[in-house]
Amino acid sequence: MSFASENDSQAVFLRQYRDNTTVFVGRWFAPRAENAPAQSGSDLFLETVFTTSSAGFKFSTAMAPSQLLSMFDALETGTQTNGANFVQQTSIGPISMVPFIRDGSQCVSFVGQWDPQTQTERASRLLGYYCNPASQQGENGAIEASPAISMIDAQEFGASFIKRFTVQLPDGVAKPSLAAASAQQPEGEATIPPEDGIAITTNWQGVRGTGALNFDKPSGEGTMVVDDDQRHCEGTWRHEGGSYNSGTLPFGSWYVYCNDSSFARGNYTSENASSVTGDGKDNSGQAVYFRQRN
Repeated sequence: MSFASENDSQAVFLRQYRDNTTVFVGRWFAPRAENAPAQSGSDLFLETVFTTSSAGFKFSTAMAPSQLLSMFDALETGTQTNGANFVQQTSIGPISMVPFIRDGSQCVSFVGQWDPQTQTERASRLLGYYCNPASQQGENGAIEASPAISMIDAQEFGASFIKRFTVQLPDGVAKPSLAAASAQQPEGEATIPPEDGIAITTNWQGVRGTGALNFDKPSGEGTMVVDDDQRHCEGTWRHEGGSYNSGTLPFGSWYVYCNDSSFARGNYTSENASSVTGDGKDNSGQAVYFRQRN
């Protein structure tokens, strides 16, 4: 495991052998400031646990990332969840996340699961948490965590962390395939949308591509895919208000994370169940927009 920290940090790695499994623990510390009290400790802002099992053993997938807050000593006090859980599509694979506050700093807990394809392969699991380091806040100005963070903001926070975090999977471990749910109408209207979602054309700062807004999650949200010659991106869209039978057309937000570590977010409107227009910006401030593919 490796992490590209934005501030001076120290990493500690441990390996522990148990029955049927090996556990790797990584911890990243921000050193104590020179003017801090002598009794003050270093800021532990990232702790990860990566486990690999023996052949035929499989980890339970029942654990929710919100349960992780009771598993780490550094999170026993001063923590509070401040957003809904979500699944982040990353270069590592699908990672479940829950945003929370620790002593006034924004954090996110995470857990990812790789299932063995056959009994002769090994299973593995990655879990842990990440917080804005206190030293980083001191250098860049206070980053105050909000008592309630929106889903899109939480996804961006998670993506900005995970793009700097790398895991080398052991040999023989396979990433899971993403299970698709049945197609559903996002705004709950009587008009039937295309079964596979809405195909879109995209323009990312002049680079044209294609993609789709899929109806594969509970009503009012779905996954999103963007492809062009420079990147492959996956993310989510979410309906936030309006309806076709009212004076306000359906509108919402969207977010994608890409295999080149870039990400983009924005808003969309929909005139009917088979059309959509969206616009936004990427993490470099470049314009990104899309509309349905005719």
